[in-house]
Amino acid sequence: MKLALFHSIGFAGLISVGAVGVKADGALDGHMTYELFEHTVEHADLAGCPPEFDAGTQFCRMTLADERAHVFVFDLEGDQPLQAVKSYELSEGLPAF
Repeated sequence: MKLALFHSIGFAGLISVGAVGVKADGALDGHMTYELFEHTVEHADLAGCPPEFDAGTQFCRMTLADERAHVFVFDLEGDQPLQAVKSYELSEGLPAF
């Protein structure tokens, strides 16, 4: 999937598609893992995470969609499940962490 498609389906649609993909695979127990995210969502690796997340136990990736930057926070342990998603308005510039 290309980034241009993300803009056309919207961020909520992207998450819904990801959730359906996760639910279709019973081995994942209904949660988004980094492995699934890595292979299905075009993203940028971030050197750090927003300050409210623990760099010792979590890592972050970013997507751009719907004129917003979306930071996905994953756990470093186990199958690296998605822990949180935080969005930022692009009108304020890209977040710096």
